[in-house]
Amino acid sequence: MNTDYITSLLSARSKFALYVSIPVCAIGFISELCSVIVFLSLKTFRQSSCAFYLMSMALFNLIRFILSSSFLAISMAFPINFLSVSFFYCQLRNFVVAACNFSALSCLCLAIIDQYFATSSRPRWQQWSNTRIAHRAVIIATLVWAGHAVPFFLYFNQLSPVNAALCISSNAVLYEYNVYVYYLTYGNLFPLIAAIFGLLAFRNARSLTTRPNPLVRRELDKQLTTMVLVEICVYVCTYMPFSIIYAISSFNTNNNPIFLAQLKLANAITLTLTFLSYGNSFYTYSCVSKRFRHQAKYVFYDMHMNRHRQNQIKPSHIETIRTTEG
Repeated sequence: MNTDYITSLLSARSKFALYVSIPVCAIGFISELCSVIVFLSLKTFRQSSCAFYLMSMALFNLIRFILSSSFLAISMAFPINFLSVSFFYCQLRNFVVAACNFSALSCLCLAIIDQYFATSSRPRWQQWSNTRIAHRAVIIATLVWAGHAVPFFLYFNQLSPVNAALCISSNAVLYEYNVYVYYLTYGNLFPLIAAIFGLLAFRNARSLTTRPNPLVRRELDKQLTTMVLVEICVYVCTYMPFSIIYAISSFNTNNNPIFLAQLKLANAITLTLTFLSYGNSFYTYSCVSKRFRHQAKYVFYDMHMNRHRQNQIKPSHIETIRTTEG
C-alpha cells in the first residue's frame, strides 16, 4: 500500500513537471525576452535609469532560464539526470543561480530606490536618479555577486536527497550559510527593502501632479513606480513558498519514504512557482500599466512586424518592376 502511494506521488510529480513546470518555464523565458526587447527598443526606456535596472534584471533572469531553470524542469519531468553526466554542470548551475538571482534582486531593489529618488521633492536626491549611476551600480552589483557565487561553484558537488536535479554543499559551513543566510535572510531581506522603498516611492508618485515637472516625466515616473511595486509583490508571493519548503527539507531528519515523496512533490510545485518569481515581468507590466501595453504593441507590431513586412514587400516590388521593364 505504501509503495503504491509513494509511486503515485512520484508519478504526480513527474506529470506536474511535464504539464505545468515546463510550460511555465517557457512562458517565463518569453516574458523576460519580451521585456528586454521593449526596454531596448524605446528611447524613453533607454534614457531612464529605472528602466535600465529592470532591463538588467530581465537579462539576469534570461541567463538563469537558459542555463538552469530549463534543465531543472526537464529533469523533474523525465528520468534524466543532467548532473550524472557532468558534475561541472552541477557546479556551474549553482554559480549561475547564486550570481543571477541576487544580481536580479539587486536590480529590482535599485530600480525602486531609483524611483524613490526620481519622485522625491528634493532636487539633491533627484540627482541620484540617472543612467550613469545606474550603469555603475549594475556593474558593481554583478561583480560582487559573481564573487559571492564562487564558493557555490567550488563546494556544491553532492546530489540533494529531495531533488536529484539539485546539488547541495559538501562543506558544512557553506551549507549552513546557504540555508540561514542565502535563503532565509537575503531571500527575504531584499524584498523587504524593496517593499519599504516601494511604498515611499508610491507616496511620492501620488504627489507628482502638484509639482512643476514635465507631464511626460511625471507619467513615466508613475508608470515605472507602479510596475516595480507590483513586481515586488509578485516576487514575494511566488518565492516565499519555495523558501519555506527549502527550509523544511534542509532541517528535515525524517527519512520516512512517504514523507520524502511528499516533500519532493511539494518541492516541484514551489520550485515551479519560483519560475514565475523571475519570469513574470512582461505580463505583470502589461497587466498593471495601460501605457506599457501600448508601448509593447508599438514595439512588436508597428516597429518589428511592419518593418519585417516592408522588407518582404520591397524585394517583390523590385522584381515586379524589373519584369515589367524587361
